[in-house]
Amino acid sequence: MTAQLKKALRDHHIAGLKTRPARALIGWMPQQEAQVFLSLPPTPPAPQAKLAKRIREAHAAVRARAGGVDQEGALREPTEELRGYLDEFREHPNCKPYLAGGCTFKIANLNQICALQPIAHSDYLDRSELPRDLAEDARQDDMLSLARITLPLHLPGELPVQFDSGKNAWKVRTKNPGARTMGHFRARVELAPGLFAMGFGFCVALLPSFVQVVGYRGRYFLKDGYHRSLAFLQNGIARVPVILQEHSEAQKLEVEGRFSDEKLLGLHPPLLSDYLRDDVAASGFHLVAEKNITIHASENLKWG
Repeated sequence: MTAQLKKALRDHHIAGLKTRPARALIGWMPQQEAQVFLSLPPTPPAPQAKLAKRIREAHAAVRARAGGVDQEGALREPTEELRGYLDEFREHPNCKPYLAGGCTFKIANLNQICALQPIAHSDYLDRSELPRDLAEDARQDDMLSLARITLPLHLPGELPVQFDSGKNAWKVRTKNPGARTMGHFRARVELAPGLFAMGFGFCVALLPSFVQVVGYRGRYFLKDGYHRSLAFLQNGIARVPVILQEHSEAQKLEVEGRFSDEKLLGLHPPLLSDYLRDDVAASGFHLVAEKNITIHASENLKWG
C-alpha cells in the first residue's frame, strides 16, 4: 500500500482520489490491502464480508496449486531481425548505463515470467504516450514491432507545459514518471532586434522506460514494464524483446512495493499471466500517478 493511499485512508479522503482501471493479484495480497483495492472508487460499494470471502477464495486457489514454477525456455536469444535495431539501441545514451551494468537482450515468454508487484494498470493502450499506430502495429510474428514498444529509442519530444503568470513559473505535468530535470543552462538571448539578455533555465526530458526482466535467486521476474506486458498478454502476445539483469545471490532486489521474498521464492509465486486469471486476481481501480515539475523565477530587493 502506497504512502499516499495510507494517508488518504487515514484522512477519509478516498472519494477524492484519482484512479485508473487495474488488475490486482489478490491471491497473494494481504487481506486488508486487497479489500482496499476492491473498494476504491469508482467501484460500486460492496459488503465487506463479500469482499473478504472473495479474497479468502483467491488465497485458497493459490495454495491449491502444484508447487514450483516452470521457467525452462522462458528466455531466448534475440532473433536475427532485431540485429540492426539492437545495434542502434546499444549506441543510444539511454541504453549504455544498462549495458555497463551487465544487462543483456533476450526474448522473454511473459507467460513464464513471475510478477514482483501486486497491481498493474489495465488501460495502457488508452493512456500510453507512445504513438497509437505503434501499438496497433504490434504483432507476435514481428519482433521489430514489439521492440519499438518494449525497448523504445524515441519518445514524443513535446512535454505538457503551462506558464503560470501569477507565480512566474513554468509547470510540467505528465502521467509519465520518466520526466526528469536533466540539467541547467545559461545563454545569451536576443529578445528583440538589438535587445539582448541572459537566459537561465533547466532542461526537462522524458526518459524512456524499458521492459526489464531480473534474475533473482533462481527465478525470473518482471522488474519494469508491467502495463505494457499486461496489454501484450491481453492481446495474445507473449514473447517480447526485453532487457535482462542478473542478480547475484548476495544482491538485494530493490523494487518499491514488491511482494516479500517469502511469496516470490516460495512454492506458489505469482506469474504475470495470473493478472488475467479471475480465480487469483480481480479487476478494480488503482491510484493515478502524476509527475509535476515546477520551474520558478522570483525577484527580491534587499536594502542594507
